[in-house]
Amino acid sequence: MDMTRTHAIVLGVALVLTSATSAAQPPDMSEAPVGPVRVETLELQPTVLKTGDLLIQPYRVRFPDLISEGQEIIILEDRMAPETLPVHPFEGVSLTIERSRVEDEHIWTFTYGFRLVDPSKMTYLLPNFSFYYLVRDLGEDIEDAEVQQVDGGQGLVRYVSTITDEPVLAIRDTIELGAFSGRATFFRTLAWTVAPLPLFVWLVMLVRSARKPKAISLEKAQEAEELARLEAQIPVPPSIWDARRALNRQLSALQDVSPSADAPILTEVERGLVLSLRDYLHAELPDLHPGDTVLDMQRHAEALADGPRKEALRTLTGRLVAYQYGLEHDEPAPIESPGEEARSMEEALKLLRPHVRLLNSLKALVGR
Repeated sequence: MDMTRTHAIVLGVALVLTSATSAAQPPDMSEAPVGPVRVETLELQPTVLKTGDLLIQPYRVRFPDLISEGQEIIILEDRMAPETLPVHPFEGVSLTIERSRVEDEHIWTFTYGFRLVDPSKMTYLLPNFSFYYLVRDLGEDIEDAEVQQVDGGQGLVRYVSTITDEPVLAIRDTIELGAFSGRATFFRTLAWTVAPLPLFVWLVMLVRSARKPKAISLEKAQEAEELARLEAQIPVPPSIWDARRALNRQLSALQDVSPSADAPILTEVERGLVLSLRDYLHAELPDLHPGDTVLDMQRHAEALADGPRKEALRTLTGRLVAYQYGLEHDEPAPIESPGEEARSMEEALKLLRPHVRLLNSLKALVGR
């Protein structure tokens, strides 16, 4: 009976101690709710401070992109300004934020710069502080969303030196080495005076070399002179205005020819027409080459776009081919009515005047 009572008492005491121990233990942190924003405290640099050193503490803030779920996470950066942080005995002096995104997760790195206030040799603990954010539904006013916070970690730093108010200098060496400031000034002035001289000499030699005429051999001089003489003999092609005036003079001469004129007279008139027509067509058609024949000119005119200009050039090139053929066979091309032929070519020339071509182009546009 006594043994049974003793066992009952021991069992009761054990139950009481177990209940008390369970009640005294803190709740499991893994079961506590975790917000969408997480803060990682990165490595503090430097961990040993000296006078004037800046303490760099980076924090990595991670939060998901909830746009697909109709929500948005906003980090309240203005509440994390360095000058407002409660980090005594430190003070925040700088902040840089690097933003990146990896798939559906935003990663922001807050890099703070802190400076120790009124330092003395000891180990300090950089206090933690809160990062503020809010989660709001899309379309919801920011003022209606609840502000939440998550804490960052702490960091240990050791301060090893301070500045003394009155530095004490104990120099026991009494040897007098003299004053060399005057000599140093002299040599410094001499050095700055002599230093630009090589550059100045180089510039003078460069200018003299550029202005000195280049010597050429006698053969090259004779070759250049002969080339200049040959180029001077090459006739300069007339402008389109001069070529038109020359052609008009030849057409006037053609009008003065009687229908019963002799072959030598027709040959002379047609020779002038061939020369003036070639010059005018070269000026009117810049794509022609100096070595093109009259048949090449006629084919070039046939390849132009349909219009008054093409018809006018076909008339001129057709007469040029006929005149050229007669001259090559020592038999002038027959002209039944010199006046009518001259007037037909004058009409073709009028169609090629710039203002007439512009008017025809406008008519074609209006006709479309």
